[in-house]
Amino acid sequence: MSSRKPLQTIVGLSRSASPGPTPAFTAVHISRAILVMGDLGPIGRIELSRKLGLGEGAVRTIIKHLTAQNFVGPAKEGCVLTPRGLALYKSLRSKLSEICPLNARQLALDHENAAVLIRNSGVVRRGIEQRDAAIRAGATGACTLIYRNGKLSMPRGERQESTIASHDLLFEDLRKLFALKEGDVIIIVGAPNVGLAEHGAMAAALTILD
Repeated sequence: MSSRKPLQTIVGLSRSASPGPTPAFTAVHISRAILVMGDLGPIGRIELSRKLGLGEGAVRTIIKHLTAQNFVGPAKEGCVLTPRGLALYKSLRSKLSEICPLNARQLALDHENAAVLIRNSGVVRRGIEQRDAAIRAGATGACTLIYRNGKLSMPRGERQESTIASHDLLFEDLRKLFALKEGDVIIIVGAPNVGLAEHGAMAAALTILD
């Protein structure tokens, strides 16, 4: 992979599809596909389709596109990342945690919730950009938290309550899920089902991926 930042590479991949109808995938699908293949190793098209919440036809197109760009290659068990794809995966995973299910009903986002941690993130303003990206991806809403001085705080203006206390159950759950470091950003996304919550979490995370 070149010296381009991972987000630039992902966006470039999502925009350089073959001519024709608008593809049924976005930068969110591309990034999730790379991460799933990197996490699980060789994976078949049906399983990848299930993980991404896309039809097999769309997944076939993604694989074909990533193969043409030398990020994915064939394997006996399905498909696997090439050295170029593995380099992109490592770059993404160094900044993004796995997306984890979470009981965050106290935030009143929706029935199902998922959280993702972003290290060395870009600028977080008021959390509105992350919320809007999650909603465009099919989620109901999102809450952005920044870990500073041992506290999890919401960006000013996102909600009246600005800090989650360290004794709060949500704080404890997040501390168990993630090895928190100064400046980390956590985005919690709510949706009617787990798939949409996970997809919304990735969409929100990409807005501040540096």
